[in-house]
Amino acid sequence: MIDLETSPGVSVEAFESLVTLQKLTLEAGLSENLKQLTFRILNRSVAYCRYDRAALWDLRGKSVKLLGVSGAGEINRQSPLVCEWRNLVRAMTSRDAPAIIEPALLPGREDTWNELTRRTRGLSVIWLPIAVDGRTVAGLWLERWSGGRFTPGDLARVEILALAYGVAWRSLARKPNLVLGKLRSRRWLTVAAAAILLVGALCFVKLPLRIVAHCEIVPKNPVAITAPLNGVIDEIPVLPGRSVEVGDLLAVYDKRVASEEIKVAEQQVQIIESDLQRARVQAFDDLSARSEIALLENRLEQEKVRLRIARHRVDQLEVRAPVRGTLMFDDPHEWRGRPVQVGQRLMMIVDPKQTKLRIWLPEHDNIKFDHDKPLTVILDSDPRSSRSATLRFLANHSQLNSDGIPCFRAEADWIEPEPNMKMGLQGTAVLYGDPVPLGYWLLRRPLAAVRDFSGT
Repeated sequence: MIDLETSPGVSVEAFESLVTLQKLTLEAGLSENLKQLTFRILNRSVAYCRYDRAALWDLRGKSVKLLGVSGAGEINRQSPLVCEWRNLVRAMTSRDAPAIIEPALLPGREDTWNELTRRTRGLSVIWLPIAVDGRTVAGLWLERWSGGRFTPGDLARVEILALAYGVAWRSLARKPNLVLGKLRSRRWLTVAAAAILLVGALCFVKLPLRIVAHCEIVPKNPVAITAPLNGVIDEIPVLPGRSVEVGDLLAVYDKRVASEEIKVAEQQVQIIESDLQRARVQAFDDLSARSEIALLENRLEQEKVRLRIARHRVDQLEVRAPVRGTLMFDDPHEWRGRPVQVGQRLMMIVDPKQTKLRIWLPEHDNIKFDHDKPLTVILDSDPRSSRSATLRFLANHSQLNSDGIPCFRAEADWIEPEPNMKMGLQGTAVLYGDPVPLGYWLLRRPLAAVRDFSGT
């Protein structure tokens, strides 16, 4: 321990300066990272050598980078002051030696120096390089304002401090090289390996192209009941969903018009038969009446044909079931009094145990499908289970579905039919195409959207 009273060669000021230097050296050596060391260099060095402002510059790269400014938590690296500082540091003839900056050391930047001097009312600057293993890694810019001047003694003092900061900087620089460097190198190797594996998977791993489309259960081989003649429906005596047998009454036409047609046809036949009988009797006495007989016979034949047609129409006024099954049609009350044309569908008779799947494929999903691979069907009423079907038919032209969207209609048969499958149920069908690379499998739709948008 130094006793100042018995050591007349050591002044109190020199002792305090030595203690401060030792304290700053220890603090710098205990810095856990470069950010903490930068803060201590900028804000703690003032205890050893007074200054008004300090700036620390990173000189490790090709460009000069500002690490921090004393008393400032955040810095704007594009501010005019930082740009002026950067120009002055770049213009220095030598950044590897400590010096008291003079305009002569800044060739071409005298105007910038004079402007800073004017704003600070007299500027004095010390440039203090911080070296690691003989290479300058940073530079400390110390300013005194308002006419305060740095002396060669101040420069000699801070040179010692620069050595301490260099030692602390080197200790921090070695840690990443020994530990973090290995970790980072391993991390980059891992990332690179993962990227290579990902690219390889996208290019070489193939998956069947998968299309999801809306579907519904429809009857298989339904029997259409159509209108046998033009007329007006008088009654539909059956209800939708009812089971019918062969010959059951399904629909009844309004019989009034057909009945009147039969009466008129019968009267016409009777009148012509009377005229024909009278002409035959007159033909014995009047030779000219014989020519009228042939004409009346032709007219009689025509009227008999009309009578047969009218009777046939009456027979068709009642529509009966040609096969047994379950009826499918709209509300029967809406058919009452509705005029119909020949061939117009009134209803269908279906076998509830025979169903198939109707699929509506969007236009942009009409790809080449693998007909040997079963479809996966998930019904909305039972999403917990899936069923399998085989693609049987795919239209080669588009048509509008129930929502008015252009789609391609497809049909599929159940692999394992279920007798209690309800018609009209809807769901989702998953169809599979040829195997394609994983990258195309993932990016097919985004790529199509980009090409549609760009037009290329």
